[in-house]
Amino acid sequence: MREKKGFLLQTVSQMNTGAIVTGLGFLLYLALSALTLETAADITAVAFGVVSVYVFASVAAGRSRDGETVSYSLLWGTGALALLLGGCGVLTIRMWLGM
Repeated sequence: MREKKGFLLQTVSQMNTGAIVTGLGFLLYLALSALTLETAADITAVAFGVVSVYVFASVAAGRSRDGETVSYSLLWGTGALALLLGGCGVLTIRMWLGM
């Protein structure tokens, strides 16, 4: 895949690194929740929720540009993490706002 300047991640290496970071963020969120560190878990959910949606958008754009280089596994994996962490982040914000 060619390098292009832009807001989203461009190379497959960057996308893989983003997926790994997002996965580690999810594990951190689970660990903090299990340890009943609610404030830290809430902040982690919101922060990594934003990151996971960003990585998924990057992978989806990369897949539409170059379907041979960006695999479906990466697309589905980042999509699943975006749903899990993004959902937790949205629910956390709703809880903070009392909705």
